[in-house]
Amino acid sequence: MKVIRASLLLTAALLILFAAGCACAGAQAASDGSETTETYRLGYESRLFDDSYVHTVDIAISGKDWAKLLNDPLAKKKFRVSVTIDGERFNDVSFSAKGRYSLRSVADAPDSTRYSFRVNFGKYIKEQSYHGLRSLLLNNNTADATCMKDYLSYKIFRQTQVPAPLCSYVWLTVNGKAHGLYLAVEGVGSSFLQRTKEGRGMLYKPEAEDLPARNETQTENRGLNSAHRGADLVYTDDDTDSYPEIFENAETKADKEDMRRVVAALKLLQEGKRPELCVDTDEVIRYFAAHDFVLNYDSYTGIMLHNYYLYENEGILSMLPWDYNQAFGGGAERGTVPSDATELLNTGIDTPLSDTTEDDRPMWKWIVSDKKYLKAYHDVFDTLIGSYFESGKFGREIDALYEMLLPYIEKDPTAFYTAEEFKKAYRTIREFCLLRAKSIRFQLDGKLSSSSGRQKAAERVDGSALCIRDMGTIEKQ
Repeated sequence: MKVIRASLLLTAALLILFAAGCACAGAQAASDGSETTETYRLGYESRLFDDSYVHTVDIAISGKDWAKLLNDPLAKKKFRVSVTIDGERFNDVSFSAKGRYSLRSVADAPDSTRYSFRVNFGKYIKEQSYHGLRSLLLNNNTADATCMKDYLSYKIFRQTQVPAPLCSYVWLTVNGKAHGLYLAVEGVGSSFLQRTKEGRGMLYKPEAEDLPARNETQTENRGLNSAHRGADLVYTDDDTDSYPEIFENAETKADKEDMRRVVAALKLLQEGKRPELCVDTDEVIRYFAAHDFVLNYDSYTGIMLHNYYLYENEGILSMLPWDYNQAFGGGAERGTVPSDATELLNTGIDTPLSDTTEDDRPMWKWIVSDKKYLKAYHDVFDTLIGSYFESGKFGREIDALYEMLLPYIEKDPTAFYTAEEFKKAYRTIREFCLLRAKSIRFQLDGKLSSSSGRQKAAERVDGSALCIRDMGTIEKQ
């Protein structure tokens, strides 16, 4: 019996030692960036995306490769680099410039190399991730003197319980040399789906094939809305080839059956009789409440028809937010987006479209066409305004954010805006949001029409002391 007991104790001890060895191996994997998503599932949430402080990110790239990237950023060539995040190094990581118009605007600037970047941890080592995160975006805050538009927009989406990318601020260095204050944003892909949707469903990033030039007039832009290719979510026919702007931009692998489910949902949506059969009505209502608060027309409610994700699961569609650096009226240089602060901040919550019609935006039309859904939409606004803005929470958070960012803005060697411009932009966006919340409260209480065209000037919230351009403009870059 003593021999058996001793044998059992020895076995137990060996098992403990084996487990400890595995734990050490896992810790070692974490230090060199070779862990799998199974080992550290969702660990990135409390690491890089702890937004209570500014993180450090260093890109170690050969001088030759860095010169190639800077000389031809539009090629978006991928380079093999090492990335160190808050002292933790990851080798063999893909690094490239990112963006479309924003990338070109910086590339065309004579004295700026402040590009946005994409980091892919698993490009060269299949199972590598940053504690479960596969794709990381480093946004340069172009056209945004506040450096807060993306950050605040995603905050507001989360206040309405819409799945939104996580983000935090980082001080970016390249080969140890300061490159500036950037916004780190969670890539919307497999890691995001695992975090928000239990890994289920299909993801698409609709993109209009021919986005209008910034100097086109409203009349010239109207032709874009009549050429339905998918990004407007308008049903045309049952042929999946009729929706290239959706299916050519799939973020998850989609087969014909996946595509047919989307088309079938668009058909039901177009009929408009029972949207609950094809749309996650609760989530889409909450999406539009947040989206219509921040007034981003570089997206579905404007003429650009991009900067959102389409999510589908078992034939049910919803929308997810993306790219809000032109929110809060940042697209006033384009189309008929109002540049007057009073007009903009009083935008009717029931008339959020610019340069387009409800028929051309069916994902919005079903909300405003049904009293039940419109009330639910208003109820989301009521909760958002009361719990976040009127409670003082927003004011406390944006003030703390300003204090955290200012020292980095003051020393940023590549910033698009000076520290003084940042200070003015912060004051402007803070007041704009509070006045926007006040106007929406008036609209909900019936003191001001929720339709822009029916509002009386004397009843509008006064924003005449604000200048929208102080928050940043695409003409600056």
